[in-house]
Amino acid sequence: MGTMRGVNKMGIKDKYQDYFEIGVAVNNRTIRTHSELIKKHFNSLTFENESKFSSLQKSEGKYKFKKLDELVSFGRENKMSMRGHTFTWHQQTPNWVFKNATKEILLERLKSHIEVVGKRYEDDFYCWDVVNEAIDDKGDGILRKSFWTDIIGQDFMEYAFHYAREVLPSTELFYNDYNESLLPKRDKIYKTVKDMKDKGVPINGVGLQCHWNIYQPSMDEIRRAIEVYADLGLRIHITEMDISVYRFEDKQRLSKPTEKMLEQQAKVYGDSFAIFREYKDLIDNVTLWGPADDVTWLDNFPVRKRKNWPLLFDENQEPKEAYYRIMDF
Repeated sequence: MGTMRGVNKMGIKDKYQDYFEIGVAVNNRTIRTHSELIKKHFNSLTFENESKFSSLQKSEGKYKFKKLDELVSFGRENKMSMRGHTFTWHQQTPNWVFKNATKEILLERLKSHIEVVGKRYEDDFYCWDVVNEAIDDKGDGILRKSFWTDIIGQDFMEYAFHYAREVLPSTELFYNDYNESLLPKRDKIYKTVKDMKDKGVPINGVGLQCHWNIYQPSMDEIRRAIEVYADLGLRIHITEMDISVYRFEDKQRLSKPTEKMLEQQAKVYGDSFAIFREYKDLIDNVTLWGPADDVTWLDNFPVRKRKNWPLLFDENQEPKEAYYRIMDF
């Protein structure tokens, strides 16, 4: 281990300046409560919910930009890169978008939203997750059944990417999904993105969410996934990384993580980042889904009233063993 334990002088972004950007998911609260931590360690921002459809246009044509504008200002002031997240998703899209919609009406609503939001933040977001989580986890089908597929059809993603490119000629456009390192979903994502690319759909990259846990995926699966996606000739972003201390199906509730859990978590972070560094020519950004363990979406998910500790900094915003592992190289 390094000799600087506890001193914590260097930000993660500084250590990784020759590798890739280090990002964090933030919201209007955490840019205040975790401001110093965010500014010290991260040079890229993704907004947890504030740039999603339902946050910006809850009612048709009535856009509310105040919260997102505040976050964008924070990013600008601190000279951070910003990722747009997300134009098209089966969740957090208001009901009115699909109400009484024919294919033509729904496409017009999608196009209009992408035009208004894309144009407003064209100089701020260097990339967008154009489509989020459209691929099915289970079964033989490729795309998840949703209002998008029901009303527009299996090619709804292609429309979204074309609309985004029309509005944003120089912005990097990504497809983003979870379970990206596990079969069969890994190969479904690969096939879907390859088919789009072969058709000339303007896609620049794949976002690997990397919501992992201390048990899976294996390092071999992670390495193989990166190599499979690299074969597409597109950029790779690690977009929402956290390492849960529980298996997804675990029902237990602990009041604090065990030492063994924290050691396993540190090992997963350390080994994962070592792989990311190997592929630095393909990976442009590694984003953590939250600044510290006191605020994480994994609290109460998938088990209600359960605390999780999936990040690099603890509930007091102090570095965990996982932090040192990714810094010690």
